[in-house]
Amino acid sequence: MALAALIIAIETALDGDDGLRATLPLLGRTVVEHQARQAVGAGATHLVLLVERMPAALTAALDRLRRDGVAIEVARTIGDAADRFHPDERLLVMADGCVADQAMLDALATLVPPALMTLPDLADTSDYERIDAQCRWAGLGLLDGAAVRSTAAMLGDWDAQSTLLRRAVQAGAQRVDCAATVDGRPRIAYRTQALEGLDRHLLRASRVPARRWPRRWLFALVDGPVAGWLARQAVDPVPVAAAGAGLAAASAALAAAGWGAAGFCLALASGPVAAIAARLARLRLTDIRHGRAIARARIVMLALGLLALGWPFGGASLLAAALTVAAIGATTSALYGLGGLSDDRGPAWIADADAIAWGMAPIALIAGWPWAIAGAALYAAASFGRMQAHFVRAARAVGDPGAV
Repeated sequence: MALAALIIAIETALDGDDGLRATLPLLGRTVVEHQARQAVGAGATHLVLLVERMPAALTAALDRLRRDGVAIEVARTIGDAADRFHPDERLLVMADGCVADQAMLDALATLVPPALMTLPDLADTSDYERIDAQCRWAGLGLLDGAAVRSTAAMLGDWDAQSTLLRRAVQAGAQRVDCAATVDGRPRIAYRTQALEGLDRHLLRASRVPARRWPRRWLFALVDGPVAGWLARQAVDPVPVAAAGAGLAAASAALAAAGWGAAGFCLALASGPVAAIAARLARLRLTDIRHGRAIARARIVMLALGLLALGWPFGGASLLAAALTVAAIGATTSALYGLGGLSDDRGPAWIADADAIAWGMAPIALIAGWPWAIAGAALYAAASFGRMQAHFVRAARAVGDPGAV
């Protein structure tokens, strides 16, 4: 059965401003936005928010989610929420203000309901709701629609979250220790201070190993700190990605106008800006809207810039630039083909558009543009040959002679 999510957003934060736990700030957005995106990341396709009042901050958060394509319904009572779930539907239950590691939700989503994430009953876990003398609830659970419906039928004036927990315990819910999934524990956002330091943890967790050397060893020096700062300023990743493509377009225009060095500097800068946009999107647990189109536009602009850079130096340099563009395109096609055969994407030195640009820089400084363009052609050709060999080996390994 499809996975759904029930996010509870009822309790008032202890900050004295009458705001909800769900609307406390987290990396320039709100706790509830982070919860909703985590639920989607775990595979939930149907989200319901249980809330008794709708302050302006919560309305704005839901509007941002819907603008980004996250469909989330609002239920004012547990009975209303129960009516929105199929009895056999599996649903993640996220406690009020609970912010957890994505791995916890992913692990929970693979289980059979009922199941509960737990913590040991220790002195420093007293803020979590008690289950028994040995453990406390970590704020995450996996139930089914029937359990929510039966709870709603007998709830009366009792607290919905606590009653759902008690019913799950009585039903013999499997208990999963948080330490079995990740080294850490969820945070319960009772107040703003409860989220202190969490942004740094999320920033570290948002780093994804890059395939190619510029992003792995150069852009990684700046994309984390800058993306973290932009996230706190509530900047959307789309304009950052567009800025990367804009820099590439400006570099092509400057190169065509005869300002090759200035254009090349902008081409170099477009790569880190694109990496920052990607890191910012990962922090927000979202995709960049129109991200593929923006990325393709940037690559096309970089290719045009390389051709414009080779134009003033005669036919040989222009031919080398054209061969570089063709080889990078063919390497990219081989990479997509490899995706259906193997998880391996080749060594980090394989060229992409950014690797070509950054590889050209030292040659251009030492020997000039014609040699830099010739070096780019050789680098791109070597990368294409290596990826073709990799593709053939992968095809043979899976017994697909047609792919060879």
